[in-house]
Amino acid sequence: MIKVTRIFTLCIVRDNNKILVQKRHKSPFKGYWNAPGGKVEIQESPKEACIREVMEETGLHLAEIRFRGVMTVSNSIKKFETGVLMLFDSSNFYGELISSDEGEVDWIELDKIYGSKHVPESMMYLLPYIVDYEGIITGKLVYNKHMLEECDISLQA
Repeated sequence: MIKVTRIFTLCIVRDNNKILVQKRHKSPFKGYWNAPGGKVEIQESPKEACIREVMEETGLHLAEIRFRGVMTVSNSIKKFETGVLMLFDSSNFYGELISSDEGEVDWIELDKIYGSKHVPESMMYLLPYIVDYEGIITGKLVYNKHMLEECDISLQA
């Protein structure tokens, strides 16, 4: 059996005390507010994918992004699949904010995100580290279907 590792990006785009979120129209996390991101395509770096996904999903062009960490993502039901989630952030962007067929986009204040029932549980764990910690984040996310079963985060200097 050939094991394919999927590589995904997630970008926290900040404008002062607000972050850019997308109310997803598709699974996973349909109906939830999540940060923009998506799959890394063939012959594309994670950084290139992050910039492309943010532009396609939100209309914003990232002038600068920072690598923030890497997490493995797996599903306890599908034991043979593990994905890699590359984390980025940016506060240097330009362009007009537009929604796409992926979902509605909006700026939401950080204090409204924390504790919200409309944000994926994994985002609730990752967001404080991306926002408040300057180092690199590593770890794993394990799901049982779409429910977060385990979240292990390590901080690197």
